[in-house]
Amino acid sequence: MSTNSRYDFSMGTKLANDLQVEAWMAFHAIRVTVIPPLARHLSEHCGLSEAEYQVFIGLRSTPEMELKPSQLAEELGWEMGRLSHQISRMETKGLLIRKQCPVDARSCFIGMTKKGKALIDKALPLQLKEVKRLFGDALTNQQMKNLIEISEAVVEHVTRAKTRETTTK
Repeated sequence: MSTNSRYDFSMGTKLANDLQVEAWMAFHAIRVTVIPPLARHLSEHCGLSEAEYQVFIGLRSTPEMELKPSQLAEELGWEMGRLSHQISRMETKGLLIRKQCPVDARSCFIGMTKKGKALIDKALPLQLKEVKRLFGDALTNQQMKNLIEISEAVVEHVTRAKTRETTTK
């Protein structure tokens, strides 16, 4: 049997071909090269963990800068258990507050405290400067446009696959 991949282990299933594996490994190399120094920068210069930063960015995605926990979990792509623990830690630090939902007493909104807002307002420009240095300065405008297009295609594909999985269960 002839194959188009050095990764074909003759298991009767279609495996990624060499180009797909090489592209995946290139994506993985970017992730493991860029994310750790960005996380370190957040911690050292802003006193934020990567998870705290993600929660703040998720909250900043709305004009009100507050979301229901389920909406925030969806925005971040996190499980509710992980988010619940993160919210509790950030509440303890005085960075987040839970606000009672005015129409549903069983629900709440997660928002930033003044301390949390001040912290993300300080961190965001510093982090974006570091993103530019480590990531943006390495790419041409066309490469960035291509990367955006690639990211959108993969996200759309995975989202469609998830939808098919949930509708067939």
